[in-house]
Amino acid sequence: MKKKKFRNLCLAAVLGIAAFAGVCSYDAGAGTNIHIINVSYDPTRELNESYNKIFKEHWKEKTGQDVDVIQSHGGSGKQALEVINGLQADVVTLALEYDIDAIENSGMIRDRWKEEFPDDSAPYTSTIVFLVRKGNPKNIQDWNDLIRDDVDVITPNPKTSGGARWNYLAAWAYAQKQYNRNEEQMENFIKKLYQNVLVLDSGARSATTSFAENGQGDVKREN
Repeated sequence: MKKKKFRNLCLAAVLGIAAFAGVCSYDAGAGTNIHIINVSYDPTRELNESYNKIFKEHWKEKTGQDVDVIQSHGGSGKQALEVINGLQADVVTLALEYDIDAIENSGMIRDRWKEEFPDDSAPYTSTIVFLVRKGNPKNIQDWNDLIRDDVDVITPNPKTSGGARWNYLAAWAYAQKQYNRNEEQMENFIKKLYQNVLVLDSGARSATTSFAENGQGDVKREN
């Protein structure tokens, strides 16, 4: 486990592609080939593939070094746990502050990582949307439709997926407003919603595969 390297090289572990700023302290000498392992979350695979090409050119021009970026993808929470348990990483680009904090609490990155970059080191935000079948045959319009007996839901597992945690929190916030903070009603809403989930995939990518390629479910929650 490259614990010391991870702690010193990645001066900050940030959310999204801005994490690559952490490699600027890598000084291996001009002409040296270097390898960077980026442990990231599910939806960033194609984004990073495109970004890596630009980054390689930038790094070569700046330092004279050839750099290879090795990608590892999975549910954000699962990826954080993998790093804590020994997955070697030079950069982590995860979906949630919570997951970065877990790595910080393990002693692998230094405190106050959020202060390394603007906006608490989060380069972008997102919202929750409902992806439905063509023509929306079930007429799914809002959260209440997701607890109907005739609606099957696809969403990842909140225990392993960062996006799934956002889905869960968004549902909880809706229930909080809908039921005027009545916790029993809120809990019943969440329970019914997850009873309608056909399968709790480990990450956003596999949930999309279940919905789009395997034809499962009437609606998919995603951010």
